[in-house]
Amino acid sequence: MKFIRRLFPTVAGVCLLAGFLVESTHPALASPATFITALPVAENQILSRFDWDPTFSSQDLTSFQFPFDLAYGLNARWTIFTTFNPVYNSMQTQTPSGQSNISSGGLGDTLVFARYTLFSRDTPKSTLRLAPVAGLYFPSGSNTLSNSNGLLPAPMQTGSGSVAPYGGVAFGWNGPAYGLAADSTFLHNPITNTGINPGDQFRADAQGEMRLYPRTLPEIGLPKELWVSIEENYYHNALSHISGQVLPGSGGQSFYQDTVLEFATLHYEIGAGIQLPVVEDLNSSSYAREKRQLLFFTEYYFSGFKRRK
Repeated sequence: MKFIRRLFPTVAGVCLLAGFLVESTHPALASPATFITALPVAENQILSRFDWDPTFSSQDLTSFQFPFDLAYGLNARWTIFTTFNPVYNSMQTQTPSGQSNISSGGLGDTLVFARYTLFSRDTPKSTLRLAPVAGLYFPSGSNTLSNSNGLLPAPMQTGSGSVAPYGGVAFGWNGPAYGLAADSTFLHNPITNTGINPGDQFRADAQGEMRLYPRTLPEIGLPKELWVSIEENYYHNALSHISGQVLPGSGGQSFYQDTVLEFATLHYEIGAGIQLPVVEDLNSSSYAREKRQLLFFTEYYFSGFKRRK
């Protein structure tokens, strides 16, 4: 309860602000590194983004995720996103014959969602956006990976095993040298009779960014910019299920703090940073706890399709 009371002001603020959509005329803006609902995509513009996120946890659990995002601005209000997520996992586990290293990998579940700009306000020096999002996770990963000892542990599975509805809302404000972004989303993972199904997940994210260089923008030309992004992430995971039955000790809540440096130009952006767990209130002390996650990403903006007039 102390954790909830301590975290509530941050989560409540995120939920009230809720997510982000930026289509600014400003030459370069830093993107959130840990949530894609806030990525800026203009009308008839294509965004490609590649992430490399190694995660190191207790019990010698190491996970490498390689999310690849594609987004297309259909018009000034609608944007379509697709995320493919190849993963590789490795951990030490105890077997009847002693300690053993197990690993798994492959394509994780695929996310497809749409974003709609419900409210926008543009001024010469700032942009404001409010946008709901809705979509589905498709089970391109596997929730039934096993070896000679049976099903692999939940962290080693690459998918959920079912089509999972996803939705939320996003907000953002951006000025010439500062920006704010946040989102609040919910993922419902249906229960199946086979494999391991992760529980439903509520997530809230927030970002504050500041331009470090140049401190003053030139009147002519498009400068290369260096930004610092400070982000927070809150997760609440419901109980998981195995073969349709509750998996004891699963689920819990976590809060993370992130710091990212980003180099941005008109067409591309490169970022690197670190994510650290501030609080991990898990339902079992035997579950692996995250120690740190490294964040690396690059994104590029392309011109869209030529449209007939």
